[in-house]
Amino acid sequence: MSDNTRMDSLEARIAELEKRTSHLVRLGPREPTALELGAEARWVEKLVGRIKEKAEIPPTDFGARVLVSGAPVPEDDSHKELTATGQQRDYVVLSATERSKGFVRPYRDAYRHLKCGKITTMSRAIAETYAREPTFYSGTFCSNCGRHFTFGEEDGEFVWYEMNGSTGPKVGT
Repeated sequence: MSDNTRMDSLEARIAELEKRTSHLVRLGPREPTALELGAEARWVEKLVGRIKEKAEIPPTDFGARVLVSGAPVPEDDSHKELTATGQQRDYVVLSATERSKGFVRPYRDAYRHLKCGKITTMSRAIAETYAREPTFYSGTFCSNCGRHFTFGEEDGEFVWYEMNGSTGPKVGT
């Protein structure tokens, strides 16, 4: 195939792709069409809307606390009694109403303990509490080690386990 034939073929393929995706993206070195400019403006508008939504998330009401079970937080801290697994009898979370006000961090429900390499998952209420208010907790539990650990320091032992199998930032930072 000659260079001219190859170039013509590539130009035809680009033109076909541009027809099919003109509402999405500009593929060549040319001025954008009105359709492309409109699509870009709508995308920017949607992005600005999302940023404004995040900016409008009200501050956390730390008094809106309940146990995962839905019971009120006992004044005597009896929910902190450890079970045979090493976990507490129940854990404090933000109320469903408080969590519904919006998250300031991504929703994540699993983390990896760097020391043992195992992944621990948590209940939706606890994961939503982390996403709503990252400073709500000062530690976490490793289901493999059967112990609670503090976190948040740069040398913390836990990283978020992302949905795609990668690891995210350290828990508590």
